Amino acid sequence: MFTDQECFKKQAKVMARNLTHDFYEEKKSVEDILSVADPHGFSWIGAGKSEVFCTLRTACHYLAEQRRERAVPSIEIQDEVYEAQLLACDVCLVICEYLLNVTLETGQVLSEWQRVTFVVRQDEEGRCFISHVHASNPWSFMHDEEALPAKIGRRNFEYMTELLHQNKFQEIKELTKRQNQILFHMVQGKTYPQIAAALGITERTVRYHINEICARYKVSGRKRLMAYLFEQVLTIREEHLALQ
Repeated sequence: MFTDQECFKKQAKVMARNLTHDFYEEKKSVEDILSVADPHGFSWIGAGKSEVFCTLRTACHYLAEQRRERAVPSIEIQDEVYEAQLLACDVCLVICEYLLNVTLETGQVLSEWQRVTFVVRQDEEGRCFISHVHASNPWSFMHDEEALPAKIGRRNFEYMTELLHQNKFQEIKELTKRQNQILFHMVQGKTYPQIAAALGITERTVRYHINEICARYKVSGRKRLMAYLFEQVLTIREEHLALQ
């Protein structure tokens, strides 16, 4: 017997969110991630040019190979929105939107919105399966068979690091000497333990100062702080060029 409509929509959204996080966070094997796939028919359209799969077997094989090759780096998901619409008593459409952030430890700077559509089916016993996944391409500058524009990401990272390194935060007079030192190491891609070791302080102290800086500039987290600082450096650079 089919479940209540609202319960079905809620379960469909949970399944969509779980698959999204499992895919990007890589805490489960590809086989486990796709264990929710519809045994009566499954298809997947990914971001890449060749990522069109009309069977569970081909999708599973491709994604497992991609995982082995580490084609997609560590990614964090933020600002998620999931909306569910019933197409029939046994079919639900889930439309998702979220922000993908490549972690700084990868040596890349990439951040973009992705939109994904899931089709979820339930059988007469109330069991739910994902029948179709269609992911938009958030990386519009992907080329050929790239799973992710890694070259672009590395160039962005190198350019950002160079600009921030040149300034050395000497112009941020409202920050303390220690905070400037921490930011100097942070823009070089160092982790919290590495910064702590370089400055001879505890990791807890590093986190405290970064949280204080984030609070000052009203940003949440290390990545948004980096983005804010990068934007400030570019603004200063553009104003300098305009005066020449």
